[in-house]
Amino acid sequence: MKIFTVGPVQPYPVTARVYERGYPYFRTDEFSSLMLSNTRNLREMLAAEEGSEIVYLASSGTGAMEAVVDNCLMKSDKSLVINGGTFGARFCYLLRSHGMDFDSVDLPFGKALTREDLDKFSAGKYRALLVNMTETSTGQLYCAQMLSDFCRERGMFFIVDAIGTFLADEFNMQKYGIDVAIASSQKGLGLSPGMSIVALSPRMKERVESAPPPLYSYFDFKEYFKNNIRGQTPFTPPVGIIYELSEMIGFIAENGGVCARLEEVSNKSRYFRQKALAAGLDYERGYPLSNILTPLKFEDGIDAYEIFKMLKDDFQIYVNPCGGELSKKILRVAHVGNTSKADFDDLIEKILVCLRRIKSAK
Repeated sequence: MKIFTVGPVQPYPVTARVYERGYPYFRTDEFSSLMLSNTRNLREMLAAEEGSEIVYLASSGTGAMEAVVDNCLMKSDKSLVINGGTFGARFCYLLRSHGMDFDSVDLPFGKALTREDLDKFSAGKYRALLVNMTETSTGQLYCAQMLSDFCRERGMFFIVDAIGTFLADEFNMQKYGIDVAIASSQKGLGLSPGMSIVALSPRMKERVESAPPPLYSYFDFKEYFKNNIRGQTPFTPPVGIIYELSEMIGFIAENGGVCARLEEVSNKSRYFRQKALAAGLDYERGYPLSNILTPLKFEDGIDAYEIFKMLKDDFQIYVNPCGGELSKKILRVAHVGNTSKADFDDLIEKILVCLRRIKSAK
């Protein structure tokens, strides 16, 4: 089996050995030391300010998105959301569910986000901007500098879902004045699914500490802040993934650090895209693409979801299908995880086999 999905990804041996050797009880000094070390390293990897808080949640990335809405925004706030796909729409859904006021910059598939799109909302009284820096449903990478400038000019909080961006594209909380960054275990970090990470700037930490209690006590960041001091969480964390995280942090450091990791993912994305075009395949190029994935697109009459099923059932190869109106048009191929150029060569060959079968059956 070979996995080319954006999460979970093809696993690394360094994380698999966590489960081979097992891991101990977590309410111990040793586990606290591990947590504190992970936090220091993640702060550095995210380029977060000294004094930033890292919150570990036993949830998917959507759980972290909701926890951020619940803790970092107030009923009196009006937000602006970049809505360019499934996950931008999810921020809209969460805000609506919490009864919070917002406007959205709605982008149709294939449309790049521009400064002109933002400036249409420049007269609004917004307290925060929420964005999925990589809209993982389409692969679009938004311009962090453009969004940062927009927020700084208006004194807005800058809240970023970096689930598809962290360790796939350049990301720097201090450089871009990011107040909240959300990451997830199973994407760029290459860990098992089940843990999300929220990094909060000192400015946002201060706001959270002075805010009323959130709706959901399980996601009350103030309780996580208190437990962070001793290297613990208020509720049972995903212990195995915490140990995986420690191993992966060490693995990245031993292999050149974050910059080398980003270069590796970038090289894989370039290689796959060049080989795909040379093989007669095509991908969406109407907007800037993240390194995390390539959205392969197919001509009319070719059902992308049929190719997804054929790859899975006949070759034990997994790529990401799309939902909704894109389900028959787009397949997403990820470039994170323990995959090689030879693996991408094999994937392209198998996609071509699928295409020949589909065309010959017509």
